[in-house]
Amino acid sequence: MFIAEIEFRGRITRQKAAEYLPALDYVKRSRKARGLVLTIDSGGGDANATEILYNKLLEVAESKPVYAYVEGMAASGAYWMACAAGKIYCMHTSLVGSIGVISMMPNVSGMLRKIGVEVSIMKVGAHKDMLSPFRAMDEEERNQYQALLNDIFETFRSEVGRKRKLSSEEMEKASTGEVFTPSAALGMKLIDGIKPYDQVVKDLASELKMKVKLRKIPPQRSFMQRIIGTELLGGVIGESVDAISDLL
Repeated sequence: MFIAEIEFRGRITRQKAAEYLPALDYVKRSRKARGLVLTIDSGGGDANATEILYNKLLEVAESKPVYAYVEGMAASGAYWMACAAGKIYCMHTSLVGSIGVISMMPNVSGMLRKIGVEVSIMKVGAHKDMLSPFRAMDEEERNQYQALLNDIFETFRSEVGRKRKLSSEEMEKASTGEVFTPSAALGMKLIDGIKPYDQVVKDLASELKMKVKLRKIPPQRSFMQRIIGTELLGGVIGESVDAISDLL
């Protein structure tokens, strides 16, 4: 019997979600894995990948205790992911929160005009090129896109409020897009404590009534990913993250 350890570091992408799902499935299925400590150091990333990982962590938490430990930062989508855990703990120097949604899209039309470049767009559907970098959105499109952001934000906020058992007033104060120090986050009920990692592991072992025995469960990466690195390979093979999904 052991407590599983999984470390999640860096930006949340669909590629990373695909790598971590087998590890989480293993912890979920294994009778020897009594619980899970998920170490997080991430500023967020892809909204779709975040929700996939969050839902998988909820599945794990249905059958065994899951603790999240914020080693550096759990911001935006990474904090959403952490909320799947029954307990969230931090170091004294960690940062948590950033409950909000952001989308930034470049508009290069002015620059192209200056150098004499014209872009021809052929489309079917009035708003098919709404996110094009070659023109600005009109007012109707901005309203549509804002509604999309609002919808994602409400999903994010409602899940945080549900899992952290926050009132509507408490959730309103927490969902400003700010990151918080651990002491502030503790006062806002966004985390459960500020402790060293070893103590968090001991607490989980005590809850499980077992001796501390850890086993690190790595993400499932291909041979090329292990050699080159996930982020670099993602760029080499042309992994793209569109403006709608990369929001958290």
